[in-house]
Amino acid sequence: MATLQILTIAFLIIIVLLSVVIGSRAHQKEKEITERRVKQLQLSNRADRVEQHIRGLKDINTDTIATDVLYDFYLDTLRELLQYSDDPEKIEVRIATAEEGRNEEPLEFTPEPELLSFQEKTNYKERLTKLAKMLLYLRRKGRISNAHYQACYEYLRWLNLWIQINRQIVQANKNFDSGDMRVAQTLYGVILSHIKSDATERPEKNALKTFITDRMKEILSPKIAAMKDSEHPEDVLSELLHNLELPKQ
Repeated sequence: MATLQILTIAFLIIIVLLSVVIGSRAHQKEKEITERRVKQLQLSNRADRVEQHIRGLKDINTDTIATDVLYDFYLDTLRELLQYSDDPEKIEVRIATAEEGRNEEPLEFTPEPELLSFQEKTNYKERLTKLAKMLLYLRRKGRISNAHYQACYEYLRWLNLWIQINRQIVQANKNFDSGDMRVAQTLYGVILSHIKSDATERPEKNALKTFITDRMKEILSPKIAAMKDSEHPEDVLSELLHNLELPKQ
């Protein structure tokens, strides 16, 4: 009888120990699954945010200086996500698409842009603000050097300026093409004043200056020719200088 009790107790102890071991393993497995899901969600959200930044910049992007940084971070995030994803084929497609997108040439800068609506300008400004924060995050993480970050930030400042003067440059070009040179001259003068007061240094900005200067020369050339042929050139010059006065901002 005593032997049977001992065996029963031993059996119960074994069952308890097995239950503890199985329970512990189940808990550990559940913990690992939860951690995997959390990591998967974090990486997925991060990849989506960076992809949105890339897409948001695409229609106005004339330089790869910022998108190269974004693509590096985006592809690294996707490759890490590949280890946690339940659908690796989907992630591989995103990686291939990103690599193709990275090889695409940026837009060629044109000083004759399409008119942006108020909502489009607002959206672009919001995107540039968020992108600036993303680049600062990457700088703090050591993903890019301070010099590269400053160059990217300068580029974003230029894009912000370009969006800001969009309506003026579109209107100036429209008046120039329609032959309303007085209004075109005034608007080009305002734009020149605006961009000269901005400290940003970018090739696009220099190209815009050259474009506007050439337009102004074309507008003023008949007046200069008239001044040369006039019996009273000082009167023509006075009128010319008056027309060159920029409106107060």
